[in-house]
Amino acid sequence: MYFLPKEYQDQLDQNIATFWAVLKTCIKIKKDEKILIITDYGNTNHNLSYLLAKGYQKALEKKGFMVEFLVQDIKKGFMHVDSHVRQALDLLPENNVIIVSVSNKLGRFGERRSFRQFAREKGHRFLSASGLKDARNSQFPLFMEAMRINYHRMQKRGKAIKKLWDKGKELRITSELGTDLKVDITEMEAISNAGEYDSVGKGGNLPAGEVYIAPRGMKGVSGKVVLDGSIRHESGSKLLSSPLTMYIESGAIVKMEGEDAALMEETFATFEARAKFPERVRLIGEIGFGINSGAVLMGLALMDEKVAGTAHIGIGSNAWFGGAIKTIFHGDQTFKNPTVYVDGVKMLL
Repeated sequence: MYFLPKEYQDQLDQNIATFWAVLKTCIKIKKDEKILIITDYGNTNHNLSYLLAKGYQKALEKKGFMVEFLVQDIKKGFMHVDSHVRQALDLLPENNVIIVSVSNKLGRFGERRSFRQFAREKGHRFLSASGLKDARNSQFPLFMEAMRINYHRMQKRGKAIKKLWDKGKELRITSELGTDLKVDITEMEAISNAGEYDSVGKGGNLPAGEVYIAPRGMKGVSGKVVLDGSIRHESGSKLLSSPLTMYIESGAIVKMEGEDAALMEETFATFEARAKFPERVRLIGEIGFGINSGAVLMGLALMDEKVAGTAHIGIGSNAWFGGAIKTIFHGDQTFKNPTVYVDGVKMLL
């Protein structure tokens, strides 16, 4: 069991208003709803998953809500949720609220369906934060800043970008460091993840703040991306100390250059060895654009992909948001100061 040091208890108390504002704004919490919070204790000095979960609990209980608070072991992607968590999920009546805040993954359910599919089928709204194991406790205030934002303004911007991308046929993204990537998005639908999770069966990340889209097909993705933000690798995420260049042909990464090229090569090789279809691991499954003005690069994919003024490529699986790639890996790789063109016209939003 993890006991919160007083300094973190004080920080949680100071941010109860932020947690409550998020619950009211993003999922429009209702007084008669049941709330299930799922978390883990994390590791020494890396207890952010637990801190965030306790913040939601404190905010809800202060307003008189009954909360079921469940702690399970830290999960890797191939592991199952703990039995008591699975039982609580199964017993939760339809059309309620689930909050997930975990160091790595929530865990598998046993069937083919994912947590998102489960929530959709049961009508549950949810908030989620995963992959937090590399975050330090001292970074808790950064998460609060990224959550304490003007959601109406961010949602307006996200919808405007989505409208452009939905109508577009090609994205071209460049940067001063040499990024020049073309992506066919003909007839594909962009997703604005800006904290609007109040509809039945809907949910998403907090911090929120990105617009992303799956490419139409692999032949329409080509060029190179020079990463200078952060990378997602096999064992976590990290800020880049020097650029990493990825060369892309027919939608697949064919070559990498830079100090961290070996690390990413090891990552791809690890997942290819586990995958049923190893050729899918290096495919470009997502193009994303950050729109959260309160987020900062910190070497954590959940946060970094939301930073305003960044873009990212998601490598691997994209089947859950409209793509055709199903594989065991999805990793977001971030770069700064992109210039985005939609059908040759510079995006000024």
